Amino acid sequence: MIIKTKQFILRPIRMSDAKLYLKIMQDPVTKKGFITTPKTLSEAKKEIKEKLIQHRRKKPESETLAIEINGEFAGYVEINHLNRRHHEHQGNVGYCLHPKYRGKGITTKALKIFTNYAFKKYKLKRIDGWCRTFNKASARVLEKAGYKLEGILRKNKKIRGKYLDDMIWAKVK
Repeated sequence: MIIKTKQFILRPIRMSDAKLYLKIMQDPVTKKGFITTPKTLSEAKKEIKEKLIQHRRKKPESETLAIEINGEFAGYVEINHLNRRHHEHQGNVGYCLHPKYRGKGITTKALKIFTNYAFKKYKLKRIDGWCRTFNKASARVLEKAGYKLEGILRKNKKIRGKYLDDMIWAKVK
């Protein structure tokens, strides 16, 4: 599955994306939004290998598409928690973009396209996205992509000794 726009291409993630994937995941702003991120190239390759395994499954638990800009891996959009018993109608999106491409509407556009794709492909009724309350840029991406704020989970995660609040955004059909 490949989707081309004037700004970027959405395509399946590849093992050759590992070095740039690691670089993006080690960005300080990116790291603040995740509980864990790969620390080595080996760990990044292991994560991508799992994404590739999911891509080949008949009923995957997730799907990840790379955002390619000018022939280079620039980030990704993904959907997780698919095909779960009693929750087969829903999924959870995630995304990440290289710092040099942020603030240009790329993630929002990619998420809009990917959301429509996921609703159709997986016959979903609900897709949600979570972000930390301090991550105003991610909240804007979700809002501009048509997601509605459903609530805030207070002290939802404990990372490096601090309790963090999460916002839950969702789009339903």
